[in-house]
Parts: sequence; C-alpha cells; structure tokens
Amino acid sequence: MNRIKRFPIFLPFVVLSLISCFGGVKKTGKVTGYQPGKVLTKKGFYRVGELSPDWERILKGNAMIAFRNSQFGSSIATDAFCDQAYDDSPLPMLTRHLFAGLQDLKVIKEEPFEMDGRGALRTLFQASLDGVPVKVDAVVIKKNWCLFDFYLVSPPQQYEAAAPAFETFYRGFSYSGDI
Repeated sequence: MNRIKRFPIFLPFVVLSLISCFGGVKKTGKVTGYQPGKVLTKKGFYRVGELSPDWERILKGNAMIAFRNSQFGSSIATDAFCDQAYDDSPLPMLTRHLFAGLQDLKVIKEEPFEMDGRGALRTLFQASLDGVPVKVDAVVIKKNWCLFDFYLVSPPQQYEAAAPAFETFYRGFSYSGDI
C-alpha cells in the first residue's frame, strides 16, 4: 500500500498529535460539539465558516472539532483552550507547540494578520510523521483569555485543493463572551 492511500486513515492521529502538547483535549479543551458554523463550548460558542458536505466530521467525542475530506485525504480541525489551560506566550511560541511529534520540519511561510479584532498568526510548514509527508497550515489567535487553534493537515500534493476550504473555515471565526 502506498503512502497516499494510507494517509486518510493515518490523518486523525496526526491531528491528535498536533494538539496533545496542551495537556490533551479531554483534559483542558473547551469544545463540546458542533452545529454548522458554530463550535459549541462549555459556556457558549464561537463561529467558524461553514464547510461543504465533502468535509465529513470525524473524531466525535473529543474536545475538538475535526473534519476529513476523503477526496483530498485532508483534515481541518479547531480547538480552544482557556484560562490556565495554555501558556500565555507570544503567538509564534504557541504555534511551535503544534509541531510536537513531527520530523523534518520546514517552515514555508509565517504571516501575522488580524482576525476578529485581534492579532493572529498563520504558519505553513512541511514535515513528516512516521515517514509520511504532511503539509500543515496552522492559525492561532488569542482572545478573551482563550487560545484558538485552527489547522489543515494534508498530503503535500493535495494542499492547494484543500486550502480554500480551510480559509473559509478559519476566516469565519468570531467570538465574544464566555467559552
């Protein structure tokens, strides 16, 4: 079996490894569910852009929201950590935590921008996990004592096809109130 065919099955484990550095999603994550365009949290919700039906929800029961597109072999995910659940470090350091467990890491592009009235950081990088090449597009934003992570994990050759959906998803972010 070649690496591309294995990748879609392997992908949920890549997504989980990216968030494990924050103490595990069940232990500290605030996400409890999903409705189209809304990520539900313990005390409220935050908005995200809606994905097409080609993006199927996966990893139900975890304190994160993740979707998989079988055609692209790619996943999009988001999570939120609040209060003392994350280190109040600068965005570049918080982004580096997402790299845990990856090998052959190469940052392609790092771009600060504004989202929902706050500074955010988008980082695109290539890496491998257990010999499988991946391209990861990550966005981190801090707002109201919370850290929000958004990421796309894709086979490198499918990244360009999956990226527009990821941009729709994270650019739809808005949050106010308790999480």
